[in-house]
Amino acid sequence: MRQTRHCVAALAACIALFAVAPPATASDAQRPPEAAIKAENARWADAFARGDYEAIGRLYTEDGALLPPGGDRVTGPGAIVAYFTKGYAGSKPGTVSFDNYEFYGNDRMVTEVSDAEIRDPSGKLKYRGKQILVFLKQGDTWKLHRDMWNSYAP
Repeated sequence: MRQTRHCVAALAACIALFAVAPPATASDAQRPPEAAIKAENARWADAFARGDYEAIGRLYTEDGALLPPGGDRVTGPGAIVAYFTKGYAGSKPGTVSFDNYEFYGNDRMVTEVSDAEIRDPSGKLKYRGKQILVFLKQGDTWKLHRDMWNSYAP
């Protein structure tokens, strides 16, 4: 009987420990490299603000793809450059900003879920939407592999 009470007490102590212990998390080496991905977003935004669509194309993998709303898949850096060049022909570059980040993945592949806003040169909001980006690490460089977005309701 005394042994049973000790087992019950030990079990209760373990349950209490697990109830208040923080959940297990991956080591920092297994966490998505948020700062590196945000830096890639900043490179993308900087190139967009300059109207440098060639630089944007270089941020994607060789088989990287845009998955635009209501449009066909756009695959490869050359096609991505053409997509942005055609889409923004004759307009002054605007600015893009990203926020409300969520990151999933590891030190080789990261999925980002975030919001994006595009403003014209006067600061007027032109687009507000959400996006899912998939980044792959190639050597020491993070590259966009998939880029999908859609608008929030007006």
